[in-house]
Amino acid sequence: MHRRSLRAALAACALLVSACTPSGPSTGPAPGLSAGPAPAWTAQSSAGEISRWVRRECGRVFTSRQPCVERNLVALIDQAGIGRTMEVLDTLVAVDSDVRFNAHALAHGLGIAAYRTPETLAATFSACPPTQMSGCYHGVVQGYFLALARQGITPGTAHLDAMCEPHRASPFLFFQCAHGVGHGLMAVHDNHVPMSLEGCDLASDGFIRESCYGGVFMENIVHVTHPHHTAEGHAGTQGGHGASGDAGHAAQAAAADPHAVHGGSQPATANAGHPHAGQPADAGHDHAAPAMRHGEWVALNRNDPLYPCNVVASKYQESCYTMQSSAILFFNGGDVQATARACDTAPAGMVQTCFLSLGRDVTALASQNHARSLELCARAEGLGGGRGDLWCMLGVVQNLVNLAADPGEGMRFCRAVESAAHKGDCYRVVGEAIATLMAEAERRGQSCQAAEPGYAPACLRGAGVEPRGGSDDE
Repeated sequence: MHRRSLRAALAACALLVSACTPSGPSTGPAPGLSAGPAPAWTAQSSAGEISRWVRRECGRVFTSRQPCVERNLVALIDQAGIGRTMEVLDTLVAVDSDVRFNAHALAHGLGIAAYRTPETLAATFSACPPTQMSGCYHGVVQGYFLALARQGITPGTAHLDAMCEPHRASPFLFFQCAHGVGHGLMAVHDNHVPMSLEGCDLASDGFIRESCYGGVFMENIVHVTHPHHTAEGHAGTQGGHGASGDAGHAAQAAAADPHAVHGGSQPATANAGHPHAGQPADAGHDHAAPAMRHGEWVALNRNDPLYPCNVVASKYQESCYTMQSSAILFFNGGDVQATARACDTAPAGMVQTCFLSLGRDVTALASQNHARSLELCARAEGLGGGRGDLWCMLGVVQNLVNLAADPGEGMRFCRAVESAAHKGDCYRVVGEAIATLMAEAERRGQSCQAAEPGYAPACLRGAGVEPRGGSDDE
């Protein structure tokens, strides 16, 4: 799989796959839930019926609605399976703004709760849908890792090599599994980034290692910005159900939901200029200093917008900068122009990656409104060697395809782009995203035919498909 495909997948971690048949029903209340009146639904009820019941029940509570919604959805897993439970969550998201805001975290918690045994890991993982930024997938992987931790087992090469192997035939599922490994390792290592990255390095497969790095850096931001979205938080909500434990999930986007601090870490606002016992960090070295690898870890630093990307070894930096704008926006209150200026100060090879990250976050800041996204990206004009606004825009389109698991959404955005040169780049990136969604060249080629007249070749080139006639006729 090409590096560009990995970068596209990391933009949002929500690609295309069909939900599998859920596991069979079981009887009795879900563990950790107090007995009470039987719900007014059965496993055969429609997702709409169950979602209406959940809204009625959780409308009566006087505390946060999210724990109530999560408890009720967790109770459904044993009766209807994770696939059906996620269908109910998706239905709630469509009609309830509170649930919509927390949807990714809820999906993550449901994945954690759905994990049961190593023997059922692959089937449970495959039963998750790609909705809600693929949170279900990553939660299932975390559930597995947390179960190992409770047995005193630290995941090693054999675990990392074997767990994603059942999904290798699907580029999408294989990536989601490998990316989830990073989240799982953060749970096992108490959100200590250097130790978790070293855990990623134990994988024999290079793609698993690279994907794992992205999961680690996502989790590092999550556990600072939204601590209630960690696996620890889900465990409290679920009353000990399933594979509850310690960790959380990714930065959805700056003001919307990047995510935060875990017990044992230093404050996120610590001075990253001297992050570890006064030892200066040198990103130019291929190996972090021992104190950095195994000492206390400072997650983020409001006074250093490029931290921790500027203190990790060079081989980890691209994965770090792919998420870094979420951390910057968290501390500056969603200031896109200030974030663009910070990206402009990144090492030369990472500037583009940082602007692409900003585009992902702009998607959320603009509530996926295409005109607003273009307006926000325009605030990066003149930066990044004059390409900051373009790179931001490409981050937007990349994320739109991934969020909706729909190349058409990216193409609709490209139609709103006025510059002909930028429009060609826009369709090329749609093609790159298509390549992460579809393994078959024929399907990728068909998808690109929906581009505006003259721009299908750009899409095909991005998708790795030879244009008809072998020439680019843009």
